Amino acid sequence: MSTNQNENTKESLEKVFKTFISNIDARDVSSLERTFHDQFTDHVSISGMEELLVSNKEKYLQSLKDGKLGGVERKVQINSIDLVDNFGVVKANLQSKVMNFHTQYSFLWNQGDWKVIHALVSAEKI
Repeated sequence: MSTNQNENTKESLEKVFKTFISNIDARDVSSLERTFHDQFTDHVSISGMEELLVSNKEKYLQSLKDGKLGGVERKVQINSIDLVDNFGVVKANLQSKVMNFHTQYSFLWNQGDWKVIHALVSAEKI
């Protein structure tokens, strides 16, 4: 169980989300393994590319280990957090020195923790 939350509230989800993004930026794979739901999927559209990039938990974590993702700190601007039963949705803009990301992350409250189950990301180079 993560120490960042113990109830399914917007405040706890915000803390988990910010830690989640920070862990991606730091390539902290061991922490992320506990945050991803086993059925996690990621859909990314990059400006200028026709191909939609799709990955699951294993592929995403491997990309972090291989240095293909993460490693760059991003500013986080949360636009909204919504809760529906055991689901939480965070819409946020993330910005690094080279990329802007418009994101929507879906979380599931599962066994006392928020687990990320889906990421929808639109990315563009600055």
